[in-house]
Amino acid sequence: MSHHYFSLDLFVGKPGRLLSQMFQGEYKNTMDGKGRINIPASFRETLRARYADEHVIVTRDYDGCLRAYPPKEWEQSVLASVRRLDINDPYRRSYERYVVSPAVSCLPDKQGRILLPATLREYAELDKTVLFAGGANHFEIWDIERRKTRIKEDLAILKKGPPSC
Repeated sequence: MSHHYFSLDLFVGKPGRLLSQMFQGEYKNTMDGKGRINIPASFRETLRARYADEHVIVTRDYDGCLRAYPPKEWEQSVLASVRRLDINDPYRRSYERYVVSPAVSCLPDKQGRILLPATLREYAELDKTVLFAGGANHFEIWDIERRKTRIKEDLAILKKGPPSC
């Protein structure tokens, strides 16, 4: 019996070109002094092809990076889960303060750049060179050194194997 944990679900976009419905890959980009950074072209292509919109909602992540969601995924993954909790639930209130409150909507300019607010740049310790890392329904924006540290931690977790069901 074979188990499939996920599917890449490829589809055809532009003639003869395969696109993934996920944000895949890791890309280094340079942020300018004003906090503008280019979203990788393949991520913008996924936004257009899968969501018909290049807007992203950018917020804090628990791991010290920033997380960017297409508005549809933000609504379905983040806001819907928050709304299921009682308004006075301490977890909901903390989550709203930590993740929802700092979120900003960003639309890339003609050069494909988004402006990251100073508060989010400071939180993620972003300087000049940043790393974009893909995910199933979002992508992350990392300080390079923080990412290296996190990957080492992730590898240690993965070597232990999945949790027992």
